Amino acid sequence: MQKTLKYLAILLAVPAILFSCKKVVDTGVLNEGDFGDRATGLKDAFDIPIGTAVEWAAFANNSDYANVVKSDFDNVTFGNEMKHSSIVQNNGTLNFARADQLVGLASSAGLNIFGHTLVWHSQQNATYLNTLTAGSGPQPTNLISNGGFESDLTDWTVANTGNPAGSSSFAITTTATQIRTGTKALRVVVDQNYGTSQWRVQMFSPGFAAQSGKTYNISFWIKAANPGGSVRLSANPTGTVTNAYQGDQDGIGTEWTQMNWTITMTAAEANQRISFDMGKAANTYFIDDVRIVDPNAPPPPPILSNGGFESDLTGWTAANTGNPAGSSSFAITTTATQIRSGTKAIRVVVDQNYGTSQWRVQMFSPGFAAQSGKTYNISFWIKAASPGGSIRLSANPTGSVTNAYQGDQDGIGTDWKQVTWSVTMTATEANQRISFDIGKAANTYFIDDVQVLDASEPPPASGADIAQKVDDAMKKYITEMATHFKGKVTAWDVVNEPLAESGALRTDENTSVPSGATDYFFWSKYLGRDYALKAFQYAAAADPTALLFINDYNLETNATKLDSLIAYVAQLKSKGAKIDGIGTQMHVLWNTSPSGIDAMFKKLAATGLKIRISELDVRVNPLVKQGFVLTPQFAAYQATMYEYIVRSYIQNIPKEQQHGITIWGVSDDLSWLYKGGQDFPLLYNADFSKKAAYGGVLNAAK
Repeated sequence: MQKTLKYLAILLAVPAILFSCKKVVDTGVLNEGDFGDRATGLKDAFDIPIGTAVEWAAFANNSDYANVVKSDFDNVTFGNEMKHSSIVQNNGTLNFARADQLVGLASSAGLNIFGHTLVWHSQQNATYLNTLTAGSGPQPTNLISNGGFESDLTDWTVANTGNPAGSSSFAITTTATQIRTGTKALRVVVDQNYGTSQWRVQMFSPGFAAQSGKTYNISFWIKAANPGGSVRLSANPTGTVTNAYQGDQDGIGTEWTQMNWTITMTAAEANQRISFDMGKAANTYFIDDVRIVDPNAPPPPPILSNGGFESDLTGWTAANTGNPAGSSSFAITTTATQIRSGTKAIRVVVDQNYGTSQWRVQMFSPGFAAQSGKTYNISFWIKAASPGGSIRLSANPTGSVTNAYQGDQDGIGTDWKQVTWSVTMTATEANQRISFDIGKAANTYFIDDVQVLDASEPPPASGADIAQKVDDAMKKYITEMATHFKGKVTAWDVVNEPLAESGALRTDENTSVPSGATDYFFWSKYLGRDYALKAFQYAAAADPTALLFINDYNLETNATKLDSLIAYVAQLKSKGAKIDGIGTQMHVLWNTSPSGIDAMFKKLAATGLKIRISELDVRVNPLVKQGFVLTPQFAAYQATMYEYIVRSYIQNIPKEQQHGITIWGVSDDLSWLYKGGQDFPLLYNADFSKKAAYGGVLNAAK
């Protein structure tokens, strides 16, 4: 697989000399002439599809490269152009332009196309995907005020409404369907198409103090009244920012979409603003939840300390335990069944029913600094030992809060339930506390995960919220890919490399991520073991006629991984996944064990599914010796391995299950393994002359 060094672990595990058996000696491994038949095109020699991996630049611009592909192969797989990182933009939209160009070139040449790949952990646009998974803890501080427009247009500046003074407008909307969160959003009406003069309809954000050398992440949510909208951000002033213009974000539709942009400061700016340049496409737009954050700043401390009782009762005050001095009690519990999260919770024993005197059993939270005019959302989780419990929150002190009493929350049962309450401050209070009034109904209560949040800031996302966002993103990508290329791509690698070498489902914990890599994203971390089931379901729904494959590597050298993959496929199929075939990549060495190859093909054949060799190449310098030269002897070793693999595939996979063989590239110098002459793994030299390896593949067809 391109750009992924994942095979080093097997280099020292294979024997140094393997071709001592008579089967290999009979091929004449030291006789270069045994592989001299190289005139026939591979596609003419085989009655199974023979393909190769191609790259856009070489196929589009090098006629010799393109002619080899056309003359010798039936089909192509794109090395990179159909991968997530090549298609998905930072705002989550899909750009098919480069892939469409390559599809056009391949189709005009009469080549079939195998789609690679829909769901993988590498070469993902993790910049976008990580925006979906952020926010499970305290949010970074929003550096601009009034990002949700809850204070109308306070601190926002309308710069232009058209040319010279057009009828475009910026206004606050309170219509629920035009708001993403809170009670207000921004409505922008663009009166005409200003094309490349996006600044003709323009508004500046509130300013923030930006520091030289720092990177800031900008995000906002937008939708339009009609499809085909466009927006662009820019920096104001521009001179202190690298890449001060975002570029047009086209394709704004009628559903809320989050836009993201990153800027890096080249100088300090005390009043850096972001410009919303809206003039490209006439439409009515709705914008909400604008945030500018320093992603490297530590998250702010929670407004309420020790809300999970992990520091026992620190900061909490038991005010009353009954009347006049009853036997009710507040204590920390460490019993697992009485805790919602963490290692501790609070257990409250109410000794009798105090009815409307709820305050008779009462506890105050730690204090927090509350600001006048702000609304705070309070939440906590509670359950009772017996049905019929009750609780009420109140504010302490009460005088600086509207509606200072929540009202009884009756019907507390034996399952965890979240209780919420919002308070709005009428005055600033340096030590505002929340009172738990719990004396109404005798019971034993368990309380955990108390939070106080600023209502103007986005709340932390729950695990379920994040999982749904990731699921939606995967569904969108698969559906749009399979739909867009329907009729042009007849088979897909739906799930690529799902297993670690141990045979376990691949996760971020069992996968080594290269230092500095920014394109890794592990779908299983958020969607669990059934992420692959979802992927196959979405692909089948989008294009029911396409063949769907699962693909992995090292299956010829790792029996545990092979067996685990076969078992995983069986499990997915039992749950309803449409899996038509299995791809074995086969990035092998010149001395990979023939017995392992045979055993793999036999086990794969026993599944009854279609089997394809999906990414075949053969390394001749696995120990990465400096100054390595591809001598005739090593060229023959390589050719023998190619011949053996193809023969074993033909002999061990029943004809009706043979989906074909793809060589992972054309000429050695363009291989992902070449690295300036480090290895020579393919069938053609740099001048596209055919190597002994080509003759080895042809020999297998005889």
